[in-house]
Formats: sequence, C-alpha cells, structure tokens
Amino acid sequence: MNYLDQQRLDALAVNYVLGGMRGKARMRFQKLISTQTLVRTTVWHWEQHLNPLAASLPATSPRAEVWQKIQRRLGWLAPEQVVSRSVRPFWLSLATAASLLLAVVLLQPMLMAPVKSEVAIIQTSEAKALWLVSRQEQQLVLKATAAVSAATDNDYQLWMLPADGQPPISLGLLPQQGESVVQWPAAAQGIDIAALAVSFEPLGGSPTGQPTGPVLFTAEIIAI
Repeated sequence: MNYLDQQRLDALAVNYVLGGMRGKARMRFQKLISTQTLVRTTVWHWEQHLNPLAASLPATSPRAEVWQKIQRRLGWLAPEQVVSRSVRPFWLSLATAASLLLAVVLLQPMLMAPVKSEVAIIQTSEAKALWLVSRQEQQLVLKATAAVSAATDNDYQLWMLPADGQPPISLGLLPQQGESVVQWPAAAQGIDIAALAVSFEPLGGSPTGQPTGPVLFTAEIIAI
C-alpha cells in the first residue's frame, strides 16, 4: 500500500484516530507512526481536528441496570440470588450448552468475515476537513466538523459519481452539525464509484434528483 498518497494517508489517519482501526492493522500503523515523519504529522493533524469533536459530545449516564451491576461488583449492593450449582436442573445446563453452541454456529460466519469499510474526507482547497464520510456495508455515517459554514436557507447534498459516467446518484443531505446516518441507496448498489461530490441545493435537497446548484467539493472514497 502506498502510504505516501496523502488522500489515502488522511483516510487511514482518520480511521486510526476514531478507533476504527483494530488488531494487526492498528499495530502496523503504529509502527509507521513511530518511523515515518509524514504519517506521524498526519495523525497529529487529525487528532487536532477530531479530538475537539469528542470533547463537545454531551455526557451520558449509564442505564439503571448497568449502574446496579457496577454497584454490585463494588460490593455496594447485595448480590442477586443465584441458583446453586448443586440444585440446578440437568436440563437447564443442557439447554445453556445447546444455546451457546447454537450462538457459536450462527455467529462464526459474522466473526470470520471481514467487514468492508470505505471512508472519504470532504475538505476545502486549503485541506480543512468539513465532513467525514464512512461506509460499512449498507450504512453511511456522515459527520460534520466545526468548519462547516451554516446555511439557513440551503442544504448541502452528497452525490455519488459513477465510474461509468452515469448521472450522479444522491446519497442524501449532509448534516451542518453533528452526525447523521443514512442507508446506501438501492440505485447505487453494485456501481463502481469514481468520486463523491457536494452540491449547494435548496432546503430539502435537489428538486430534480440531479445537482441543480454549484458543486462545491469533490472527494475520493477509499477502501480500508
């Protein structure tokens, strides 16, 4: 893999900083961070962009049942009554074993099969990130950065540009702040992607199904 391609390196760095890179891939990338100045600088750049987004998220409290489990582990609450092993019916143990075996059989293909991910960074000509786009299977996650200019009378619309020259396919409206999740459209299934594009449209998006406003940004989508 050519790590010196800046757009690919940006995508890998974003995936690393957001915690999406796991296992051996993360270990290899950490080795590159320690040995390659360009990789180290790129990761630092995206940490400065993305860490403030995490800090701005509202605090959340654990659900009541989760909090009770924590308290029991700490000894603050009496443990729940459990069935003694000596009086547990044989059929209950057998049913538990059968359930575990069934779970292993059903989940093994999901655990073994790698999940295909694609990412794109929509940025200005000055390399200021505006949106982070990530796709896993049929789900598209769209995250706005603080650099997005709010538009009260218009929307930013995301398009997929097919590699075979077909007309653009709408992927939905981009959030002007925060995050949104949309489904990958049926019209885009099985089509090779040349690039993504962002147009400036009336509120609610293009009325024609095709870009009507100016195309402001384009970005390559990269498989990771």
